[in-house]
Amino acid sequence: MAKVGSGFLETIETAAHGALEVLTIGAWDGAPFSLAPLAGLPRLRTLTAAPGTLADPLEIAGFTGLEFLELGVRDWRVLLDAGAVPRTLKAAAVKVRDQDHLPVAALANEILALWDRPQIAQTLIQGDLGPATTAR
Repeated sequence: MAKVGSGFLETIETAAHGALEVLTIGAWDGAPFSLAPLAGLPRLRTLTAAPGTLADPLEIAGFTGLEFLELGVRDWRVLLDAGAVPRTLKAAAVKVRDQDHLPVAALANEILALWDRPQIAQTLIQGDLGPATTAR
């Protein structure tokens, strides 16, 4: 397991080795990371990348043994639009910050649909909560 980002390793090259199975890319103030140094690593199964930390999310498509992937909304959108979501995934996560969760549910449903999995049910409830009251 390796962690790259602020407070951890500062380059992907430093983390890349033949036995690497889990890579976490955390918050980072520098230039986004290229995943090219990970190409061909046979044991890489888990990749977690904080939003905005990847230079090119499409590099993920080359990871043939990836089983878990956690990305931000924009990176998932890039993979989905390109038809490049790794088919080896067994689980996925969408990392969100302060944003509306309804679009995230729609994105998650697109990911679920790739494996013919049940969709996330959404229910919209409308109504009047009445006048605001003040406690006495």
